[in-house]
Amino acid sequence: MDTFQTIKEASKGEYKERKSSFLSFAYPIQSPDEVKDLVDALKKEYYDARHHCFAWRTGIEKQEQHRAFDDREPAHTAGDMIYGVIESKQLTNILIVVVRYFGGIKLGASNLAKAYRQAAEEVVANATIIEQTLQSNIKFSFPYSIMSQVNKFIKDNALTKENYTFTSGNEILLTINQDRHQEFLSKLQSIYGIEIL
Repeated sequence: MDTFQTIKEASKGEYKERKSSFLSFAYPIQSPDEVKDLVDALKKEYYDARHHCFAWRTGIEKQEQHRAFDDREPAHTAGDMIYGVIESKQLTNILIVVVRYFGGIKLGASNLAKAYRQAAEEVVANATIIEQTLQSNIKFSFPYSIMSQVNKFIKDNALTKENYTFTSGNEILLTINQDRHQEFLSKLQSIYGIEIL
């Protein structure tokens, strides 16, 4: 079974280095599309901060995507340090943002990198780490005349409202563990009238 580690819910952390404050925020995410809104919200809330650096990762193995962003800090002193923590903790489907308030004392590249890494460590330490199973989606449609067979399929496979949603009157989006994708696909294809979308 394909599993991965992520965080259960958003968390916060803080690290101080020579009067500079590093506020850190971690969020569970499902896709890179969520990143911009979360970062923009922090930029709006902490509009007077000098830097809003971040790193994120989604997916595992061949589906993995990630990015690190320094936001005008010296190259590789911020985003890469944050991403290094995500990687070392073996986390995915996570965004970590570190907001820096400059304290008037220049830290130098090595101390700056250490501070960003420590801020990311703090927010992960404050988060609840959970293990999840990779999910897969199957969308199908069916004529109303076989609604009873579809209901029987749902009941026989012990599917709950967390596993399926009606996307329109006669279309269902099924969410199941990825390792059972082929099994469910075969079962659905054996029901006359079902069309896999």
